[in-house]
Amino acid sequence: MDVMEAARSLIASPDAPSEICREILSTLVHQDRRFCWDSDAADLISLRHWEVADPDLAEVPFVALDLETTGARAGSEKITEIGAVRIEGLREVRYFGTLVNPMRPIPPMISRITGITQDMVADAPRIEEVMPRLMGFLEGAVVVAHNASFDVGFLNYELQRLKGRRLGEGAIDTLPLARALAPGLPNYRLHTVAKALGSPVEACHRALADARAAGHVFVTLVGRLQDQGIARLGELRAYLNPSSRTTLEKLGLTRDLPRSPGTYRFLDKNGCTVYIGKADRLDDRVRSHFVATANHARKMRRAVQLVELIDWEETITPLEAVVHEHRLILEHRPPCNLHGAHPETYSYLKVVGGGSGLALSTTRRPPKWLDDPRHEGRSGRQPLVLGPFRGRARLDAALDLLTHCYPIRRCLRRPDGRPCVRGDHSRCLSPCLGDPQVRKEHDALVMGIVRWLAGEADSDLPDPLRRADEVVRSLSRQRRHEEARSLKKAGEHLLSVRRSYASLAEAKRLRFVGLWPQYENGGGPSVRLNLVWDGTLRHAVSLHPEAIDAGVAAVLESLWEPGPSPPEASAVSLIAVPQSQLDLLLAVRHWFHESDDRTPKLPIPGPESGSTQQRAFKIRLAKEARRVLLTSAPSHKSTESLKIEPTI
Repeated sequence: MDVMEAARSLIASPDAPSEICREILSTLVHQDRRFCWDSDAADLISLRHWEVADPDLAEVPFVALDLETTGARAGSEKITEIGAVRIEGLREVRYFGTLVNPMRPIPPMISRITGITQDMVADAPRIEEVMPRLMGFLEGAVVVAHNASFDVGFLNYELQRLKGRRLGEGAIDTLPLARALAPGLPNYRLHTVAKALGSPVEACHRALADARAAGHVFVTLVGRLQDQGIARLGELRAYLNPSSRTTLEKLGLTRDLPRSPGTYRFLDKNGCTVYIGKADRLDDRVRSHFVATANHARKMRRAVQLVELIDWEETITPLEAVVHEHRLILEHRPPCNLHGAHPETYSYLKVVGGGSGLALSTTRRPPKWLDDPRHEGRSGRQPLVLGPFRGRARLDAALDLLTHCYPIRRCLRRPDGRPCVRGDHSRCLSPCLGDPQVRKEHDALVMGIVRWLAGEADSDLPDPLRRADEVVRSLSRQRRHEEARSLKKAGEHLLSVRRSYASLAEAKRLRFVGLWPQYENGGGPSVRLNLVWDGTLRHAVSLHPEAIDAGVAAVLESLWEPGPSPPEASAVSLIAVPQSQLDLLLAVRHWFHESDDRTPKLPIPGPESGSTQQRAFKIRLAKEARRVLLTSAPSHKSTESLKIEPTI
């Protein structure tokens, strides 16, 4: 990121002087090893995880560290001795050792264990004097210690007190490493492990000797890791703790992502796809998953945790990325996607009936006429179906509420000539008993409910939500609070079902053309045309300047050609689509409303429009395509959108 952009964003002052910005940023990132910035040579600041690849263990400097203290609790107890060994190329190269004056008495028991007495530390330097030299010895190295939390905890306490900072959480602990790679030892104290692994220095509760013993243990165990194919620092950390690889460390997976529209797949260590997404700008979108993951959905956090490889495919336009994402989800069925991986679980709302009167039911079985429009019901007409809808439980709860609020059938079979319990208690009109007038009244009520669900106003039907609210209040007055709460929740589901259908209906009626400039297509500059008809991307073609008129005419003529008449529709026009199309239709609708305002999206006249209107639209579309081609600079690849309301 540009240094000035980073600093001005940080202090929320776009006009701050560059000198002040550099000073602020230098103060904040100085000695912070998470960042890479040479303030004298570069104008860019980066995360170290981004700039530095996972290094080979033989190339990483390590410092094996050991402390002796007056007790076990950092803060109330103090450091009495520090020992450290610098390891480079997996060999000892330098040593650091000093006694430290703790400025308090050393308990006799501690003196018996360590051999360090009060007289020995009386003239030793204080920790304030030792710390700068120790930090210089540690510079650029990864800390190694046996039971690292103890030693790092004491150092962090003193660093926080003296310098206002900490070592961080990157120390390598040889204790769990030894348990994993040297099984069968009687215990895993440093003395026991070092002796078992042939350390030339005996651990004896003196800091430098123990540090050298810990260093030998570490180098020996690294050799065993290398025999297992683990040769890099990141692999070592993952071996110690599979969840220790942070999301920031995984940013390197996004290094080569392009700044263009496309789709991406997160693959786990076994090469299985765990998440699929799409983006207007692949690099920005994918990297956003690795920042502030606490705000992401649970499945997204899981995908980030599992990802070990990112695969991507570029598309010419963002809308084509939306379509390609849907196809990939259906192909791979990724477990971490919220929607689209299992469309067969989506449910339809169906109107069934016959001589016993109409009834509402839910089903996951799509109607046969969706795949074959020639298939008709026994009455010669297509059965009434709405949907599909996500969430069978939500749809069932909404349907239960409707049958609770209105005296309509719940049974789907003709009874044996006697009214059911609901009919006996006047909770159903009992159209199954054969009275033609009652059946007519009942079926009109059912169709009124269906029209309300489809978004049509019906003045003869009492508003279902108002009826539901009245029922909830009535139950509350009767102190039937559990039933009241259940029906109130069902009312929310009913409203959600109605909104879901409205979104589907709007998506199904979208008809527009989107235009983008296209440069790198091997044939010179051109315009990319995406044509959406009835919510589906029908055409995606590149139009060269000399062929714009012919290309526009070709894609439009196929839409306006008269086709076979559709089967006779029922009294109520309802929208139902195959389950596998729902997510794509809603995604195209979402893209239409959420995309920005710089790419033309022109509404298309329907086939019922006259030839004059159709000819005028051809001229307008060709003119707009030329404008996009002429006014878009090749240096700026726009993927944004100019929103024009679609023809509905």
